[in-house]
Amino acid sequence: MNYCRIIRTGCCALLLTIMPFVSQVNAATRAEATSIRLIDNNHVPKKIVVVMTSGTTSFVKNLFTIIKQINVEENLSSANRLKLHIIPSGGNPISSLGISAEDADKYVEVNPKYSSDDIWAQDCMELCAARTSGSDTLVPAVFDTNRGRGLAGLPRALADLWGLVYALNPSDAEAHGDYGGNIEVTPFDNVMVSGNTITPECKSFFEKMGYAGRMFNPDTSWLTVGHIDESMSFIPTSHVSGGYSIVKADPAYALDLVEAATDADFANLGNDAAFLKRVKAVLSAQRDNPEASTGTPEDDFIKMNRKIGEIVEKNAGDLKNFIRKVTNDENREFGEVSWPALYEGRNGPRPSGCCAFLPGVVNLTVLGTHLLVPACHFPPFDRIIEARFRAQGNKIHFIDDSAYHTSMGEIHCGTNVLRDLEHTVVTPARIQAIQRVKERFESLHTTPNLR
Repeated sequence: MNYCRIIRTGCCALLLTIMPFVSQVNAATRAEATSIRLIDNNHVPKKIVVVMTSGTTSFVKNLFTIIKQINVEENLSSANRLKLHIIPSGGNPISSLGISAEDADKYVEVNPKYSSDDIWAQDCMELCAARTSGSDTLVPAVFDTNRGRGLAGLPRALADLWGLVYALNPSDAEAHGDYGGNIEVTPFDNVMVSGNTITPECKSFFEKMGYAGRMFNPDTSWLTVGHIDESMSFIPTSHVSGGYSIVKADPAYALDLVEAATDADFANLGNDAAFLKRVKAVLSAQRDNPEASTGTPEDDFIKMNRKIGEIVEKNAGDLKNFIRKVTNDENREFGEVSWPALYEGRNGPRPSGCCAFLPGVVNLTVLGTHLLVPACHFPPFDRIIEARFRAQGNKIHFIDDSAYHTSMGEIHCGTNVLRDLEHTVVTPARIQAIQRVKERFESLHTTPNLR
């Protein structure tokens, strides 16, 4: 679906794209949230936040090119334009991008109040919505994860700049489990999905703010960082009855692709190529002898990734059952897609200390029907990912995110998205239409032949 076709202008859109007057800003940020609504990936994106440092300049240049491309392809009006919001670390970001003044004016904002060389824009905050005392209207808000570090003041700075209601994590533990990469929400169902690394204080806060009985906490403790976005994400999908797909990491599938890969497929993997070629050889040998190479690093890698696959599969199954219970729909169907992913870490009775081996493709950023996906530089992975999502109406943009991957993060970790509270990519009416077609099809094919 071309999401620009369903965008309507209105006060909500204007609020998100036009900086309010100072008096309005102060009034908004002083308001205290009485409830919070997390904004899912199905909502139309308005701004994508990224930190520009010497290490991320190449990434930000590629990101700008994609943002401009989306605006042009979707024919977005000036009022509905998707913009790149840069947090500078110093110098002139526009000059470093090497773009024209016209393009800079159309597609780029440089934060005038805050600078930092802390690149983890997702971890410091969750851009969301809130209700305030005496009002049932949802307004734009920001949840400060209380992470500390270089971006500690960014949530408050954006609250002032954009007129967002500000809410602060009550936990001062600065624990990874409270970071924005571990705070996700399913479209339409409004189920908060947060790994079991979240602190009790943060979990209790969200329960009091509206997610009591609507919070699913799968096992992410096997990961070093422990975020749900390292193994699972959600994308709007117009042709499935629920309106979105669960994207999950599938290490077993990744191992199958490694085993079937040609020598040419490993050409751009650098230092990882030699190890994966040895993994390929062990996988082939184990088809005839399951005990081949037992105890070697390659065998441990294979066994660990198979165990991780079981954990992720269980998490996805438990999530689906949880949603069926919350929605009181035992027959609820889900769009579900497995993407190849490999992890490194410690093998044992259960994996531990894990992170993505090749760039983690599930750790992506969703911009309408466009997906920003970490480039693995491994053609078997890229071909599968692009083919599967082209078939369901998504456009894949592979980006080299080495600046993040080498520090155990990916694109989603390094970006944050301000979304329109009102306008969505897949509408409820679209879901209902799809469901009617499916019900009609089932009725036609299950009616007994009366001849």
